[in-house]
Amino acid sequence: MAPFRGFVQERVALARRAVEKNGPEALNDWGRIWLFYGCRKSNEDFLYRNEWPDYEKELGGKFSMLKAFSREPPFKPDGSKIYVQDLIWEQRKELADAILTGKGYIYICGDAKSMSKSVEETLQRILGEAKGGSADVEGAAEMKLLKDRSRLMLDVWS
Repeated sequence: MAPFRGFVQERVALARRAVEKNGPEALNDWGRIWLFYGCRKSNEDFLYRNEWPDYEKELGGKFSMLKAFSREPPFKPDGSKIYVQDLIWEQRKELADAILTGKGYIYICGDAKSMSKSVEETLQRILGEAKGGSADVEGAAEMKLLKDRSRLMLDVWS
C-alpha cells in the first residue's frame, strides 16, 4: 500500500497548492482516483486505515477508496466472499468511461496467482462489454493496448 499511499499523498499536496492558488474550482477538471483495497480483516490488515478518509475529504470527491474485507460482512447474497474484483465490477460503467474516454491508468499490486489474475479478467470483461464485444476479443485487445501504452502496470508476486 505504501506506493499507493505516496501517490495519493502527492495528489493531496498538489490539490492544496492548486486550491490555494486558484480557489476550490481548481480541482473541477481533475480526473478521479479509485483505490480498490482488499484484505482479510479490517481490524488486522487494513494499512493506514486512519489516513484514507482525510485524503478523500481533501481531494473533494476526486478520490474514492473502496474496500473488500473478505473475511467479514457484508458478504454476497449467496454467502460468498467479496473481493476487489467484485468492487471493480460494481463500478464498471464509471471505470470503463475513465479508461476508454478519460485515458485513465490502472495499477495493480498484489498476489499474481489469484488476485491479479481475477482483477485483470474483470477489467477485460468490463472493457470488452464497453466496446460492444466480448472479454476474449475486444477486452483482450484493450488490455493489450493499455499494457503497450504503459497505462496498465503490474507490481505482482507469487
